[in-house]
Amino acid sequence: MAEVLHDGPAHCPHMSPAWRFAICCKIHCRPCLWGGQRMTAFRVDTLPDAIRNEVARLKRAGFPLLPLGGADGKSPLMRVWAGPDVTLARILAPMHRTGSQVYGVRLDGLAVIDCDSDDSALVAQMEARFGTSPVHIKTPRGRHLYYRAAGAVPNLRGEGLPVDIKTGARSYVVGPLSLRPDGGFYDPAKGLLGKDALPLLRCAASLMPAPILTGHRHVELVKEAMRMVELVDSAAELQANLAGIRDDWCVDPGTMPDDELRDIADWAWKCRLENRIYRGRDSAFPVRRLALDALRGAANGADAIALLVLLEDQHGHSPGKRFPLDFDAMRAAGLLNLSKPRLRAARRTLEGAGLLRLVGRHRAGSRPQTFALTRSHSGIGVGGNVQSLSGTRRSTEASKSGGRV
Repeated sequence: MAEVLHDGPAHCPHMSPAWRFAICCKIHCRPCLWGGQRMTAFRVDTLPDAIRNEVARLKRAGFPLLPLGGADGKSPLMRVWAGPDVTLARILAPMHRTGSQVYGVRLDGLAVIDCDSDDSALVAQMEARFGTSPVHIKTPRGRHLYYRAAGAVPNLRGEGLPVDIKTGARSYVVGPLSLRPDGGFYDPAKGLLGKDALPLLRCAASLMPAPILTGHRHVELVKEAMRMVELVDSAAELQANLAGIRDDWCVDPGTMPDDELRDIADWAWKCRLENRIYRGRDSAFPVRRLALDALRGAANGADAIALLVLLEDQHGHSPGKRFPLDFDAMRAAGLLNLSKPRLRAARRTLEGAGLLRLVGRHRAGSRPQTFALTRSHSGIGVGGNVQSLSGTRRSTEASKSGGRV
C-alpha cells in the first residue's frame, strides 16, 4: 500500500490506495511515495474540452493534424510530422505536456488561401478568382479560406497581393479554435471544417508557375523569402512557407535540404530585424562621404553632386560598368533638369575630382564616349611609400611628361 505524506482526505481509511494517491497528487501537487519510490505529481490538465473535441472530430473526419506550440504557438511540437498519418494520441500528448492550445491542419490534398487582412474586398476578390469557399476561419490577422487542392498554384505575393496559397503535405495552417500564447484566436466565421464539402481550388492554367530549375532554386527562394518576410510572424513560419514552395515548384526538391531553407529564412528574418528589406526602387545605394567632401568646395559643387548621385543610382551597383552620358536623353527622361552646359561642367568637375573617367572615345556614327565611375583616393599618388611600377604604360608616360600623366 502506498504511504501518503499529506494530511487531509488522503488519509481517509475508507479510500483505496489508488484514489488516495490521485487526491494527494491532483489536489496538493506534492510528491508521494508509492512502493517506497518517490513519484512525480500529475500535471493539471489545461487543454480545454472545446479544442480537444475539435481535434478529435477533425481527426475522425480524416484530416491530417499536428500539434503546435513554442513562443509563437505555431511551431511543430514533433520532429517528424510530414510523413505517415499522426495518431490522435501523438497529437494530444505534446499539447497536454506543454499546455499548448494550438494545433495545425496539414494541407495534404487541401489548399488554403491565407489572407493577411480580413478586408472584405480582398476576400471577395479571392473568391471571385478561385471559387467560393464554404469554410472561413478568421485569424488574428486575416482569414483562411479552405479548398481541396487542384495542382500548382499561383504566386500571389509576386502579384503584389498580401495573400499566400498554402498547399502540400509539408505545409500546414493553424486549425480552428486554436488559441495562441499571445491571445490570437482562430475563430470559425463561416461553415464547419469537416462537415461542409470543400470545392476544388479554381486556378487558370495561365497562372500556374513555371518550375524552378536546379541551379536557380536558391536564388528564387531567397527572392520569395524577401517577398514574404514582412508578412510572417517568425523565421520558422517563413521556413515552412519556403518548404511548400520548394516541394511544389522546384525541380527535384529532395536534393534541397531543410538546412538550406533554414539558412535562407534566418537571413531574411535578420534583414527584417535590421530594417534592410529592399524591393525595386525601395532600396538604398551608397555615396561616399569623401566624394562629397571633394565636390563641396567646387564652384558648381551642387551640380556635380547631383550628377554623381544620379550616376551612382543608375550604374553604381555594377563596379567598372561603362556607360555613355547622353544629356539630352537624361533631360528628356526627367532625371535631371540642369541645362546641358551645366551638366557638361558637372561632368568635368567629377573627372577632375577622380570620380569619373573616360574609358571609350567617341567614334563618329558608331560609338559614343563612354565613362565609368571611379573611387577617389586622396593623396595616394604623393605618398612617400608609393612608386610607379616600371615597365607599365603609365610609368613610361609619366617619365616622358616629367611626372604628369
